[in-house]
Amino acid sequence: MLSHWLARADGPLPFRLVAPAEAPAGYEPAVAEGAVPTREGSWHDVFNVLAFIAFPRAKLALHRRVLALRTTRAAAGAPAGVRSREEDALALLDEGSLVIAGPPAAIAALDEARRGGSLPRIDRVIRAHGLVAWVLGHALLEHLVLERAPIGAGILTMPLAEPPTLAAVDRTLAERISAGDFPVPCTSPTLPWPDPTVDGWLGGDDLDPDEVSSKPCS
Repeated sequence: MLSHWLARADGPLPFRLVAPAEAPAGYEPAVAEGAVPTREGSWHDVFNVLAFIAFPRAKLALHRRVLALRTTRAAAGAPAGVRSREEDALALLDEGSLVIAGPPAAIAALDEARRGGSLPRIDRVIRAHGLVAWVLGHALLEHLVLERAPIGAGILTMPLAEPPTLAAVDRTLAERISAGDFPVPCTSPTLPWPDPTVDGWLGGDDLDPDEVSSKPCS
């Protein structure tokens, strides 16, 4: 079923699942060509596939960007295994972030509320402006299903001039990642995860894989 949904994801490539052994060049080179290495029996990898289904353009852009950064570092003779700050930022987005999108004025009000650090105030702003959140970081979902102790979820706020659909978020995030808009980690201050208040902000129907796959992204 996951492979069926993945193949139908409305992104620039027809993604397919492969075993890690089928990606000898590594994870990012495989994804850049439309293959998603996935381990059998891994919750982490299952939720990663769901992220590809929901955010096909952003996930492809993220891994292509990481691949380009690594290639540049290697060409410059940088030590292997030492990530750049931009790679750190992209890893945080990929693994542990929620995306909250809406009109610019509403996002400005949300950013101001976040600086105060009060969850009830943040909740009031989100509900007053009709902002909606989506889970991008697949490690957050793994954390949830394994019932681990609460942690902080990173937050990416995204002002949009158009209605904040999942398709619009996916397209805009892909454009920002490709443009290098995340040179340093930028998802703090975090919000509690899991938390019933935060859960109430999450997009609902947009996350249905059949609907996601049929939505135009342009």
